[in-house]
Amino acid sequence: MTRALINVPAKAKRGEIIEIKTLIQHPMDSGYRVGLNGALIPRDIIDTFICT
Repeated sequence: MTRALINVPAKAKRGEIIEIKTLIQHPMDSGYRVGLNGALIPRDIIDTFICT
């Protein structure tokens, strides 16, 4: 099951540019996967998301 935490500013006005912080966890990308050579495969982290 996917879990998401979303933090939105309490006082956002229409047309204003705001920052929304999110944290999404998915069981298929835990950061503990191992590649064919036995090395850990790093997590794929989304650091920028633009919504208009």
